[in-house]
Amino acid sequence: MKRKIFIGVLVFVALILGALAAWPAMQRAQWEKEKMANLPEPPPGYRWVAIPELSDEFDSDGLDAAKWLDYHPYWGGREPSQHDPANVSVHDSLLHLTSTTDIDDISEVAVPAQDVWVRAACVTSREPIAFYGYYEARMKASAISMTSAFWFQGKYSEIDVVEQLGAPKDIPSRSRWMLMNTHYYPDGWEHDRKTPESWQMPSGAADDYHIYGVWWKDENTIWFYHNGQKVKEVQTGAPFDEPMYLFFDTEVFVWEGLPDVASLKDPARNTMMVDWVRGWRLVAEDR
Repeated sequence: MKRKIFIGVLVFVALILGALAAWPAMQRAQWEKEKMANLPEPPPGYRWVAIPELSDEFDSDGLDAAKWLDYHPYWGGREPSQHDPANVSVHDSLLHLTSTTDIDDISEVAVPAQDVWVRAACVTSREPIAFYGYYEARMKASAISMTSAFWFQGKYSEIDVVEQLGAPKDIPSRSRWMLMNTHYYPDGWEHDRKTPESWQMPSGAADDYHIYGVWWKDENTIWFYHNGQKVKEVQTGAPFDEPMYLFFDTEVFVWEGLPDVASLKDPARNTMMVDWVRGWRLVAEDR
């Protein structure tokens, strides 16, 4: 009798240990399933494969230097703002891009729309490797009159997935507009072939986290997504056929109204936050 009880206990313990061992795998499988929830249906014969170099859950204690730069590699920022690596941080499982100022009053600046007085932030993929595929980021805009942007750029073309304004000064209602664009400028910005688009979101860019996505389908076709829903389709002004850097940044758009000093000094308002970013490419089913 005691032997049967002992064997029964061993079997029970083995079952428990087996379940515990399987639990992390089950969690990983569920997590992977959730990560793929917003992916568009792939074309017949193809499947989506993650691009690790352009994906990050930002769960570490700092920016992953193997994937990201805390500055723009060839641009300082849009005047009167300028990117500052000190304004980039990763903590609480979020990427933070903060906009700040060192002045106490706008009267200290001779030409506020031109002279640099705002310290902005930028994060860049280490290499320009983004190409045809699906990319999305879950982010929340800062609640100031500056952009919170997710975009791509090569040598002569650019995809602005979003250039959100959490609290635009001149037209407050624009905080609910998802602002998208593409640019093509091999002959200079004065000859830019752009395709601006907008879509009204259910809540403001700084009120909630939103998932912004783009399917760069081919050299002429780009689809934009909000929370997994396709909201716009763009035929580019020319062939988009070059690899690009992936960017997150904050900028001052003078035409949307300058941020005020108080908002730039308010930690509850001055930070754009990115929960995660994910990149995917299509491969043939037999690969």
